Amino acid sequence: MLYSVFFASGAAALIYQSGWQRILTLHAGMDLYSVTTVIAAFMAGLGLGNLLGGGLADRVDARASVLLYALMELFVGAFGALSVQVLQYLYPRLSSLISTTPRQFAFHFALLLIPTTMMGTTLPLLARGIVARSAEIAPSVGRLYGVNTLGAAVGAFAMAGPWILGRLGLQGAIGIAAGLNVAAGLLALRLATIRNSAAAPAKSPSGGDDSPGDASHLKSGFAVWATIYGLTGFAALGLEVAWFRLLNVVGRSTTYTFSRLLFVYLVGLGLGSLLGGRLARRLTRPARTFLLLQAAIGLAALVGPLLVTAYFEHAGGKRRVFPRDVLAPLVVLLPPTVLMGVCFPIMNRVVSNRLDTLGRRTGALLCANTLGCVLGTLATGFFFLRVYGTAATLRLLAGVLCALAAAALLAEGGRVVGRVVGLAGGFGVLAWLLPTGVAFWAPLHGAPPKQMTTREDGSCVLGLFEERPQFFGLYISGMRQNAVPFDDFHVRLGAVPALIHPAPRRALVIGLGMGSTPHGLAVDPRVEHATCVEICAGELALLDSLYRKGMRELEPLISSPRLDYRFEDGRKYLLDSAERFDLVITDTLLPLSPFSGSLYSREFYQLVSSRLRVNGMFAQWVPSRRILETAASVFPFVFVIEDPASPASTRFLVASNRPIKLDRNALLERNRGVDRSTLPAETRRELEEFLARAIATQVVGRDFAPNELNTDLFPRDEFSSW
Repeated sequence: MLYSVFFASGAAALIYQSGWQRILTLHAGMDLYSVTTVIAAFMAGLGLGNLLGGGLADRVDARASVLLYALMELFVGAFGALSVQVLQYLYPRLSSLISTTPRQFAFHFALLLIPTTMMGTTLPLLARGIVARSAEIAPSVGRLYGVNTLGAAVGAFAMAGPWILGRLGLQGAIGIAAGLNVAAGLLALRLATIRNSAAAPAKSPSGGDDSPGDASHLKSGFAVWATIYGLTGFAALGLEVAWFRLLNVVGRSTTYTFSRLLFVYLVGLGLGSLLGGRLARRLTRPARTFLLLQAAIGLAALVGPLLVTAYFEHAGGKRRVFPRDVLAPLVVLLPPTVLMGVCFPIMNRVVSNRLDTLGRRTGALLCANTLGCVLGTLATGFFFLRVYGTAATLRLLAGVLCALAAAALLAEGGRVVGRVVGLAGGFGVLAWLLPTGVAFWAPLHGAPPKQMTTREDGSCVLGLFEERPQFFGLYISGMRQNAVPFDDFHVRLGAVPALIHPAPRRALVIGLGMGSTPHGLAVDPRVEHATCVEICAGELALLDSLYRKGMRELEPLISSPRLDYRFEDGRKYLLDSAERFDLVITDTLLPLSPFSGSLYSREFYQLVSSRLRVNGMFAQWVPSRRILETAASVFPFVFVIEDPASPASTRFLVASNRPIKLDRNALLERNRGVDRSTLPAETRRELEEFLARAIATQVVGRDFAPNELNTDLFPRDEFSSW
């Protein structure tokens, strides 16, 4: 029953992590740096809880340990029930304290400290409550860790589709997690009051020797092994970040991609831990086995990406759905994560051979590993990916694990040189075969390397694919977004709102893409200054590379003193900025894109409204009727601008807090007076024709009730999309 309870607890914890991360990024931003600090702060709290829970478990008997576990679950459930209100409404009032990344991490850590610390105490407490004999330490702890991780996988699966989020939103999903915690706590409380869960602490058969398993020949104590386990955590989480970036491109990122990948990752860890629990008791040299497993993980970390890139290189432009969405995550994630899961019970076998130190050592091991995971997440997110790129990061972290195994073999002495050379040779061959840079990314986009330019930054993988001579498509995380020379729609989205406004002196554009929207805006000389906020810093570098190759229409984007670029989260920029604008234009992603709902929600439109000057206007693409009505619930004056000769998908809205004056003759006259010399002749002609035939319709009807519109906590269009 307690294993079942811990399974439910794992599911709840993962739902919390996903939900809280989503809520926090609404205020902190959704760039990789902000997301990384949220994840790291969450894990740091777990690590502290592991340490505290381990010390507490060794001071009480088994029944009291289960009782404490039950209370922790109930406390976490109570916090979970209130967490949406705390995070969504308290955060904005305190967010002014955040100005740097270290402050952001500290703020998120303090905000999540109580619940994550309580979560972290649960495994050491429950381990002390279940384990009755020293010989059962490794198998029982392995089973506990395994079932909890498999529960977390179920939690990830719950967040991996519209079946829960699409029906209940974030608040409903977190409410389910709180219910799981409360149910788990009540059941554990009942079990603690009706039976002894385990025997009282006893001396180990070894007479109290604290030496770690068979590690005496390595002359290493517990602190050394905890450090080693922390180093493996560093590599494991760094690899996870790099794997997920690779698979995000392969699967063409959507709202649910991360949760689906996390599901596979956690299934591997959970199954591996259950397997390791069965193996640990039979091993005669667990320390050596643990270190050799690190080499296997390091080699497997390279084999999966190598197979995936080789497959897509062979398939060419045929990006089949099954291998991309199902087989690729299994090939990349499952083998190494199963091996990672096997390692935890084996490490417990190495360092834990006494019941009276079971809690402290289990907690300390988990704390060391979690601390390593935090550092690995931060180092990979902030440094390795940006400086070295994904492929080189995979090589580096796999090399760290292989080096651990090689060091262990050398420490044994004897005839091990051949094994070390074999290990080094195997790693060297795989590292050499794994391509880097454009050779790594081009096959995943179905493009020949000679026709593609790639950029990686902290938040995005970008690809510029020359689809035909002098025509370049932009890919962001594997999805095609825009092209240059400019498409007509995005030029309209920038130019037409500026022409409608009587005096558009200062403007803000959220989203650069290939520059169509800010370019359309910039042809109006009345715009004295425009700020373009883009989360993917590499986009401007790609545009600059095309400009240097002779694409002269990009000159206003590269050299105009009227354009100012900021590379950060656009919503966060609006939150932090005190500036007011005559025009705000969002050139945003499809509603199915991750976090896109934060730019289509009622709260976002309220934020935009508060940043507009008198007579200020807001413009945005209209991908759905719900998005249109959500904007109309905030702005009293909303018009849909569309071309009767174009598809409905090219509609955009213009909204304001004041009446909007639409005069076709005035628009045509203003258009003739602007400097459009940098636009191709065909684009100039198309814009003139569009202004002559465009239809503007004021939004008056209502297809959705107020509680059916998009909100921050329930972006219905995003959560209902696959």
